[in-house]
Amino acid sequence: MKSFRLFLVLLVVVPLAHAHVGLHPSVHDTVASIVERFRETVPPEDLPGMTAEQALALLTEEERDILGSEHITFTVDVPVVVSVYRDVMQGEVPFWLKDRAFETVSGKVTVEDETFEIWSKAFPVGDIGLGVNSISGAGDHYFASIAPASSAETVEVTNIYPGQHTLGVMKVGEMVYSGSSDRIVDLPEHVEGQILLRGDSGRRRDAQLTNIFRLTDYPATSDPDQIVLTWSDDPKTTQAIQWRTNREIESGSLRYIEASQAETGDWQVVEATTEPLENEILVNDPVCNRHTAVLTGLKPGTSYAYAVGDGTEEGWTDPAEFTTAPDGTTPFKFIYMGDAQNGLDTWGKLVQDAYVKQPEAAFYLMAGDLVNRGNERNDWDSFFHNARGIFDRRQLVPCLGNHEYQGDAGPWMYLELFNLPENGPETIPAECGYSFTYSNALFVVLDSNLPAADQAEWLEEQLANSDATWKIAVYHHPAYSSGPRRDNTEVRTLWGALFDKYRVDLALQGHDHAYLRTYPMFDGKRVDSPSDGTIYIVSVSGTKFYDQGDFDYTEFGMTNVATYQVLDIEIGEDTLKYKAYDIDGAVRDEFVIEK
Repeated sequence: MKSFRLFLVLLVVVPLAHAHVGLHPSVHDTVASIVERFRETVPPEDLPGMTAEQALALLTEEERDILGSEHITFTVDVPVVVSVYRDVMQGEVPFWLKDRAFETVSGKVTVEDETFEIWSKAFPVGDIGLGVNSISGAGDHYFASIAPASSAETVEVTNIYPGQHTLGVMKVGEMVYSGSSDRIVDLPEHVEGQILLRGDSGRRRDAQLTNIFRLTDYPATSDPDQIVLTWSDDPKTTQAIQWRTNREIESGSLRYIEASQAETGDWQVVEATTEPLENEILVNDPVCNRHTAVLTGLKPGTSYAYAVGDGTEEGWTDPAEFTTAPDGTTPFKFIYMGDAQNGLDTWGKLVQDAYVKQPEAAFYLMAGDLVNRGNERNDWDSFFHNARGIFDRRQLVPCLGNHEYQGDAGPWMYLELFNLPENGPETIPAECGYSFTYSNALFVVLDSNLPAADQAEWLEEQLANSDATWKIAVYHHPAYSSGPRRDNTEVRTLWGALFDKYRVDLALQGHDHAYLRTYPMFDGKRVDSPSDGTIYIVSVSGTKFYDQGDFDYTEFGMTNVATYQVLDIEIGEDTLKYKAYDIDGAVRDEFVIEK
C-alpha cells in the first residue's frame, strides 16, 4: 500500500445509549459495522440501488440511537431550546429529527443562495446530542442554534464534541460552518442573537449508507487482463508492466525477449510482485490481485515481445510487443488526451480509433481525470476494458486530475494502478509528479491538485538542467482556463514564469472540458511566435462538456467536441506538427512549431 492512503486511528469506546461528554460511541465504527452487515446480508445486486428508507429499516435500535445522537454533543447549564437548520434541497429529512420529536418552526434562514428550514426541541439541563446529517450523503450539513428556555436566563455551552463545531451568534454575516466562508444572508427575528453552533461541511457524509456500493461490469478472472505499460525509470532501458487477476492467482510471472528473436530465442522470465487491491464498496468483486514486473537492462530503441501469466507453461497470455525509447535523437509521435472521465465507452471508441489511425504513435499521454471516481475500481475497470489492446502495446503516461483525488484518502488507487517514476519533487508524495526524456524532448508531469509552490523549485531544476530541444509540461488545472468562471492563478503565476524563463514549448492540460489553444504566451501576454512563448492547450476526450469563456488569450476554441491530439516531432528541421482529431477522424485544429 503506498504512503498516500490515509488511515484513521479510532478510540475504542464503550457503546452508550445516549450522548455523553468524554467517551462517545463511534459513529464511524457504527457505520463501518452497518456497511459490513449490509455486504453480508443484502443481495449484492440490491446494494447499489438501496434507498435511505430501505437502509433505515435494516438498522438496529442501538444503531439508530447512536446515529441519531452522537454526531455532535455538548452540555448546557440551563434548560434550552435547540434549533436545527436543515438544507431544504436535501430531500431526505434526517430520521432522528422526527424520532426525537423535533418540530418544524416558521421561518427560513438564507445562507448565501441556499435556504434552511428550522426544526426545534426543548431540552433540560445537561448533555445534548444531535444526529448525523443524512444517511444518503445528500444536502449541505446542518447547523444549529441554542437559546435559553427562559428569556430571564443566559446559557453557557460547554464540552462541544467534536471540537471543530465552534460557537458564534445567529446574525447576518455570520459564518455557519467551520472552515467555510458561507454566511447568513437573512434570518427570522425570533432566532436572531441565539448562540450559533457551527456545522462542519466536511462531515456531511459521515454516516452515508446508500449510494456507496458499486458493481463492476468487468470483474477479475483467473486470466490476466488490464495489462498496462508505464515507465518507472529510464524509458530507454526499463519497462514497467502491470496486470490484474482474481485472488485465485496468487503470483505472477513475465517472460520477454527481443521481438526479432521471438521465434527461435530463449525467453527470459522474471517474477512479478503481487499485491491485493481492495475496494470494499465493489460488492461483486471487492478484491483482486495486481501483479507488477519491472524490466531493466533493456536495449534502447528496441522492440520486445512479452507475455504475462502465472508461471506455468499453459498460463501465458498471447505475446504483445513494446518498444523502448530511442538512444539519441529520433523522430517520434505521441498522442495527448484531456479528461476521459465520463462516457468511457464512447471514449473507448475515440482511443481505439487513435490507435488504428496512428499506429506509429510511441505512447499515450493523459492530462488527468482518467476516470470520474478515482478511488472506485469499477470506473478503472471500465477505463481499462475500453482501452484493451492499446496500453499493453503503447506506454501510458498518466497525470493526476482532481477526480483521482476522490474523497479524503488521496489518489491511492491511481498510485496502486500505475508504476511511475519516483524522481519528482520531494515536497509531494512519490509518483505524483515526475519527469522523463524521450528522444530530444523533456516531459515534466506535475500535480496541480497540490500547491504549485511546492513543485516550483523541482520544476526549475528539471527545466534548467535539460538540454532537450523540446520542453513539454503536463498537468491538469489550466494556467489559462477555457471555462468562463475558472482561474488557476498560482499555476499561471509560478509555473508560467518558469515556462517563460526556460522556453517551454507546450503546456498540455485538461479539467475545463472545452477545447482551447492559446496564442503563444509570455509574461501573461500574447506574443507573435511560438519561439517567443508557450502554447497552452486544454483538451477533453470524454463526453462531459462545459461552456467556454471569451478570452483575449484564445487563438482557437470549440465546445462539445471530444478530441485526441497527435504531436509529431520531426528532427531534420526541428519541427513539431500538432493535429487535434475528433471521434470521426476529422482534423479540428492544427499548428506547426519550427525551431
